[in-house]
This record gives sequence, C-alpha cells and structure tokens, in this order.
Amino acid sequence: MANDNMVLFARKIHFESRWNELFLKNGGVVTPEMSQLGDQIKTTIRLILRNQESPKNIRDGENHIFAS
Repeated sequence: MANDNMVLFARKIHFESRWNELFLKNGGVVTPEMSQLGDQIKTTIRLILRNQESPKNIRDGENHIFAS
C-alpha cells in the first residue's frame, strides 16, 4: 500500500509541476490543458485519500497523509 500511495503522490507532484510550468509560460492565463491537469490532480488526490481510508494492510493502523 505504501508503494501505491507513493506512486500516486509522485504522480500528483508531477501534474502540479506541469500545471505550474504552464501557468508561468502562459503569463497566468489558465488554458484548457491546465484545466485537464487540474482534473487529474483532483482525481489523484481522491485516490490517495481513498487508499488512506481503507488500508490494504489491516495491521497498519497508521494513516499517512500524503495529500495536502
């Protein structure tokens, strides 16, 4: 489970980084491509949160907050 969340967290950071690059490149104008990236960011955050709510390893009582 930790690996799954780490992959999702890395994906979230990748999408956010790309969104920020486009924001700077376009002078602060939000483009349709950026809107799609925003949707991907939101979907990834939801997956991270869902994984935290239902841990695959029942013995792991910890909730790791990767989405901030």
